[in-house]
This record gives sequence, C-alpha cells and structure tokens, in this order.
Amino acid sequence: MLPPATTDELDRLGHDAVAALRIEMGAADDVTVFEHAVTQRRVVVTENFADFAALLTDHQNRGEPSTPVVFVRRDNLPSRGALASRLARKLDHWARANPEPFVGLYWP
Repeated sequence: MLPPATTDELDRLGHDAVAALRIEMGAADDVTVFEHAVTQRRVVVTENFADFAALLTDHQNRGEPSTPVVFVRRDNLPSRGALASRLARKLDHWARANPEPFVGLYWP
C-alpha cells in the first residue's frame, strides 16, 4: 500500500529496506508477508492496522516467532509528490529512536 520509492529513500538514509512489490510479494496475502518478514528478521511497515495487529497478537499468543509492526497513516502525510520522502524521514526518525525494537506494535 505504501510507495516502493520509500525504500529507495530509506536505503539512502542507511537502512536496509525492501518493498513487497519489489520482491514479488505485491499480491501476497498478509499472512505470507508477515511470515516472510519474521523469517527475514524485518520490521513490517503498513497502513493495515487491523490485519497485522491481529497477526502479531495471534503469533504471540501461540508463542510463535514474530516481528515488530509499524503502522503509518497516510492522512498524516502529504497526498501527492513528497509522500515517499516524508514517509522515509518519519520511518528513519522512528528507527533511530528504536535501534533494537521489541516485538510489538508501533505508531511513529
């Protein structure tokens, strides 16, 4: 749901970021995306609060490996043009404030 160009901006800021669309997971269901992130030890960044919060909770309740999930709201970002760079800066700020995030839900 988020612009893949955000990962380019994050890479320029020194992060190792991937977009689901760029790793051929754009059509993957949420469970597959979440499990891939867990396997790759990546943080999930999404607008989809309901589904990913439920996935995280379910994994934790079953004692299964999980990963941090960062929720963003587009209405807090510009509607055109600068979305990717503004989102990348917001995520960069969050990542620097949370260099080793615990498994849980975050709202940057």
